[in-house]
Amino acid sequence: MSATPLLRTPARSPRFGGLFLRAARGTTRLALPLAGKRWNPFFSVVRHTGRASGRAFETPVAARRLADGFVLALAFGPNAHWYRNLVAAGGGVVRWRGIDYPVGAPEPIGVDEALATFLPIQRAGLRAASIDGYIRLPDMAASSVRGR
Repeated sequence: MSATPLLRTPARSPRFGGLFLRAARGTTRLALPLAGKRWNPFFSVVRHTGRASGRAFETPVAARRLADGFVLALAFGPNAHWYRNLVAAGGGVVRWRGIDYPVGAPEPIGVDEALATFLPIQRAGLRAASIDGYIRLPDMAASSVRGR
């Protein structure tokens, strides 16, 4: 099984001079206990394995559930470690609304297609933050049920 190639987007300077990235890194420990809960449809937790370390990691991300998978925002672009780890491993696990879903390799999707899946409040936030990278993660459990 070959890994999905990394999403290619033009290099650009960090949003708000990197303040957004520093704030997110600083608040991950606060966001993680809230993400992926049954009552929280806005954020999920991506569980992935480090490419070099082999360690297990959890990262909160903006996500939307589809019938056959998930759409996730690449808020920090294609160099985000969680994204690169999913590509290298060919998938991982998404915890959404209290349930763990095994997912396959990420597939890049267009901004318009991705934004249409998010709730209006999420769309507004994603647009305000100028997020322009999105991926689709296929739900492996749903795929195996359809394949029977």
